[in-house]
Amino acid sequence: MAKGGDMIAVVFQWPWMLALILGAIPLWMVMRHADAKSRSARTALGGGSVTKASNWMEVAVYALIVLALARPGYNPTRFEISESGRDVVFALDVSRSMLAQDAFPSRLEAAKQGIRDCLDTFVGEQVGLVIYGGSSSISCPLTSDYDFVRYMLSQVEPRIVEFGGTLLLSAIEKSIDQVFSKERKGFQDLIVLTDGEDHGPGVERMAERVRESGVDLLLVGIGDSKIGSRIPIANDEGDIIPLKHEEAVVYSKLESAELSALAKKSPNSEYIEVGTLPFHLGDEYTSFSEGKGVKDSGGDSSYTVYEEGAFLIMPMALVLALLLAGNFGRTHLSTSMAALVVSIALNERASGQNSEEPVNFDNAILLLKEGRYLDAGNAFSELSLEWEQNDRESGRLAATTFNEGLSYYLLAENARAEAPREALNAALYAQEIFFKAARIDPGNRRSGRRLEALATMVDAIEARIEREEEQEQERDEKIEALLARIRELLERQTELKRDVESADIDRGPQNRRISLPNARSVNPPQDADANGIAFQSSQHLLSEEGSEIEAEMTRLDTEFSLATSMLSGVSDAPVDTIFKRPLELMDQAVAAQREAEELLPQWRFWPAARTRQSVAMARLQEILDLFASNSDNDGEADWEEEDWEEYMDMDPGESLSSSIPMKGDFRQDALMQPLPVPNFSADDILKEEMGNQQFRQQQRAKANAGKVEKDW
Repeated sequence: MAKGGDMIAVVFQWPWMLALILGAIPLWMVMRHADAKSRSARTALGGGSVTKASNWMEVAVYALIVLALARPGYNPTRFEISESGRDVVFALDVSRSMLAQDAFPSRLEAAKQGIRDCLDTFVGEQVGLVIYGGSSSISCPLTSDYDFVRYMLSQVEPRIVEFGGTLLLSAIEKSIDQVFSKERKGFQDLIVLTDGEDHGPGVERMAERVRESGVDLLLVGIGDSKIGSRIPIANDEGDIIPLKHEEAVVYSKLESAELSALAKKSPNSEYIEVGTLPFHLGDEYTSFSEGKGVKDSGGDSSYTVYEEGAFLIMPMALVLALLLAGNFGRTHLSTSMAALVVSIALNERASGQNSEEPVNFDNAILLLKEGRYLDAGNAFSELSLEWEQNDRESGRLAATTFNEGLSYYLLAENARAEAPREALNAALYAQEIFFKAARIDPGNRRSGRRLEALATMVDAIEARIEREEEQEQERDEKIEALLARIRELLERQTELKRDVESADIDRGPQNRRISLPNARSVNPPQDADANGIAFQSSQHLLSEEGSEIEAEMTRLDTEFSLATSMLSGVSDAPVDTIFKRPLELMDQAVAAQREAEELLPQWRFWPAARTRQSVAMARLQEILDLFASNSDNDGEADWEEEDWEEYMDMDPGESLSSSIPMKGDFRQDALMQPLPVPNFSADDILKEEMGNQQFRQQQRAKANAGKVEKDW
């Protein structure tokens, strides 16, 4: 460290390790004691003396190792960390007009990306974020934590402010009065990103407030100033529709005239119209703030880096240790030292080569040519990240970024036929990458051409997905109509079975444990023959309806099977659909209905006919259960005591087990169940509360939207 012109030659970076040097004293004493014992033993055995290196060499090896562990450093280099800079507040327009998509992917997203680009160029600036629409709020106060600013920026969306519309004056006053500090006047910049549509009192009041505060103002206009663009919004059903005002579609334009007038009326102000083209806000702000003063925020610091001296001490300790080991000639020593030097040099050279080019550009191109688009995209992404960190030339970085986008473009094009949803994700990601490449190198036209082609591809993929969704909706409607027919058939079959039961007489004895008498000893009802014919006619209609439903299910099964096989590209192999099991059940139901129809004309076969009707009802209920989205009522067919007795062949008195809990028992049992242990962390609770707060803000904004004439 330099102090008063003097330089400390060596500094121990881990000085506490020097305490180990005290271990040299007991080590010396132990070795002296061991030498004395060794000499005494040799004398007693009549042996001669042995030449041995001095114990001081062993102590010296120990001392050198301790010194190396203390990390001696020399040739210090001091690095200054300056926390001086300007206070910068971003005022971001989050009105619904910023959803217009004339700038890619929307005006709002382009503005948010511009703020991210600007943050990447900051070093010592204090940054704040104010969002505004019809009202304004402080999303982030002045801070040096740029990651926190990025996080808050990611949470920004329209309707997050409490009032609709656009009121720039509110954002300017909020920034001047509540974010900027009067003590740092003259070192403050306000960057406004907007499409210029302002529903406030005009530029005079805003210019007056800017002049009074002394804040430097940078206005960034985003959007098309000539034709304008529609504002896409989601309706109550979730569909994207254009915003309308008084039954007319709203076209939002960039109001350059008002923003330019505000910049002219305000001192130290500038207006930049980026329109719909890619832009880098960091470069724009660097030009805007060039030559302006900066002020220390009171947090300057520095750190010193030393060259490591341990690498010089350890070879000395190694040489002494080899000499102490014995039987080690000068030739061996010279060879070992030469090998050590060569290995160190080779390691340094290898590490230098690896740091220069960790990823091979040619290999990434080869992956792209081989059609391994996802691997190629990952390789180009690693290259882009490496070159961004090493500050490579923008042209090469733009080319690598473009090739990354090209990889995902080809991936989307290759997958659009078989997997349109996956292709859409890849295409949207490719758009982001091409947009990034255009911002790095605005003069590169290839990115613009690819963006145009991608826009067409995205529209085509979205149209196909929309068609598939419409087809799925049509299928759902057909299935629902089919299920409605099955429900109606089940109700009519149940009603007919009850009519048969009510028209019959009790054929069994009072005591059901006594065997049934001969059926011929029981007289039929007087109108049994007439009822039998009527029941057969009704059952015939139900059987015909069941056959028609089965035919409809077969037709839908064929239709869905063909659609699935065409989608999968296998047209020859049969494809199972959701109708496989229902068709089997429906075939059994219709067969049971036909059998009941044959049995109903004769009174003595009515019990058997009711059994077949019960089978048909059970199969119809199974079909409904298979398609049901809620399984709470599974198995609750409308069977009565005689159904269980005849169909299940069991005594009705034994049909229900006493172990099944009744309603009261079930309620008591449920109350005795232990509550689950909460599994929420503090972060989960904070995120949930943040989401709730944002939801409440959006609800207030929607409620207040009706009070604003122009809610965009």
